[in-house]
Amino acid sequence: MKLTLRAKGILAFMVLLGYIGMVALILAQERAKLLRYAVELEQIYTQESALAKASYAVSHTLLKWQEKFISETVLPAFEDELALDMELAQAGLQGLLEFYPELEVNMERLNRDLNKLSLEPAGSGTGLKNNLRELTEHLDQVARQLRTRRDILWDRYRDVYGAISVTNLFMGLFGVVFFGAVVTLFLTRLALDAKKLAARALDIVSGYRGPPLEVTRHDEVGGLMEAVNRMQFELRRWEQQLEIAREQRFHKEKMAAIGSLAAAVAHEINNPIAAIAGIAQSMKDSGGYPAAGETGIDPPELILAQAKRIATISRQIAELTAPHSPEQELLDLNALVRNTCNFIGYDHRFRRIDMVLQLDSQIPAVSAIADHLTQVLMNLLINAADALEGVTERQPTIRIATQATEREVSITVHDNGKGMSSEVLARAFEESYTTKPPDKGRGLGLFLCKSLIEDSGNRIELESKPGSGTTARIRLTLPTPPTGA
Repeated sequence: MKLTLRAKGILAFMVLLGYIGMVALILAQERAKLLRYAVELEQIYTQESALAKASYAVSHTLLKWQEKFISETVLPAFEDELALDMELAQAGLQGLLEFYPELEVNMERLNRDLNKLSLEPAGSGTGLKNNLRELTEHLDQVARQLRTRRDILWDRYRDVYGAISVTNLFMGLFGVVFFGAVVTLFLTRLALDAKKLAARALDIVSGYRGPPLEVTRHDEVGGLMEAVNRMQFELRRWEQQLEIAREQRFHKEKMAAIGSLAAAVAHEINNPIAAIAGIAQSMKDSGGYPAAGETGIDPPELILAQAKRIATISRQIAELTAPHSPEQELLDLNALVRNTCNFIGYDHRFRRIDMVLQLDSQIPAVSAIADHLTQVLMNLLINAADALEGVTERQPTIRIATQATEREVSITVHDNGKGMSSEVLARAFEESYTTKPPDKGRGLGLFLCKSLIEDSGNRIELESKPGSGTTARIRLTLPTPPTGA
C-alpha cells in the first residue's frame, strides 16, 4: 500500500492518540476503583463516628446504672443525668440503624426495659443493665469489624494508588521511548534515503549510467527515486541520440574534408599518369624506346618512379580513410600526425604554406581513437590554413609538433596568421559560432574538436593574439603506471 508522508504523519498521530486514549482508559478504571475505595472509607469514617458516639453514650449509661446500684444515696440531679444519658444512647443507636438494621432488636429491648422501669421505679433494672452490657459488647464487635474493613480498604487504596503511579510512569516512559525510537528510525531512514538520492543525482551528473537506484519506499521519497531513475534513463537515451548525431556530424565533416581534397588528389595522381601516358605514346610512335644514353632518360625507370608516386598517394589515402575501431587503442602518434599532414597537403590551400613537422621521437604510444584524432588534427590544420589566407608580409607557416612529459603527450599546431581577438577566442569553441563566410564554415569544427577530445578525458587549448597567429594544443593524458612498475 502506497502511503504519502502526510498520510504516514496522520497515521502516526492517530496511533499516538489511540495510545494516549488506551492509557487514559486504564488510568480511568484504576481511578474509579480508587474513588470507590475512598467513598467506602468515607462511609466507614461516618459509621465509626456514629458508632463512637453511640458506644460512648451506651457505655456511659451503663456506668451510671452501675454507680446507681452501688451508691447508697442517689441525688435527684443524678437521676436527671441518667435520664439524659439514656436519651443520648437512644439517639446514638437511632443514628446507627441506617447502617446496622439488626440493632433495631436491641433498641426495642432497651425501650421495653425503660418502659418497664418507668412503671416500676423501685425495680432493680437488672434487665436494662444486662441489655446495655450486651449492646456495649455488640457495638465493640461492630467497631472491630469496621476497623478491619477500614484496614483492608486502606491496603487496597494504597495498592491501586501505587498501581496508578507505576502504570502512569511505565506507560509514559514506554510511550516516549517507543514513539521516540519510531520517529528517530523514520527520520534516520529518510535522511539516508535523501543522502542516497543526492549522491546518485551527483553521480548521474558526473556520468554514472549503471544499474538504477533500488526503490525501497512507497511515498514521495520513493516517487523521487523513481524520478531519478527515469532521469538517468532519459539522460542515457539522450546521450545515445547525441552520440549518434555527433557521429553523423563527424562523418559529414570528415567526408566534406575528404571531398575538398578529392580534386587536389586527382590532380596529383593525374601528373604521373600523364607522364606515363606520354612515355608510352613516345614508345609507340618510335616503335620502341630509346636507350638511356641517347636521351639521358631511362623510360622504364621514369615509369617506375611515377608508378611509385601513384602508389604512395593511394597508400596515404587508404591509411587516412581506412575504418578504425570506435574504441580507444594504442596509436603511433607521430605516424598519425605525419600521414594526416601529408594527405591534407594535397589541398590547394596548402600549396603556398610551409608545413614544418617537429615530431618528438621519444613519445610513447598513446591510447586514443584514431578517427577522432585525425578529424581534430584536420580541422585544426584547415583552420590554420584559412587564418593564413591573405598573409603576404611573411612566409605562411604551420608548425606541427609533438612532445611528451611524465603525465601527458601534446600535439601543437601553430600558425603565424592573423590571430584572434580576445572576444573571438572566448567563443571559439561554441557550437555554430564562426567568423568565416557561410561557404567556408558552419561553426562546428572547433566545437566537434572540443567534444571529441574532452569525451576521452583529454584537453584542447587555444592561445591567440591579433597579428601573432594562433596556437592550438591537444593534451593527451598518459595512463598512470601501476605501483612498483
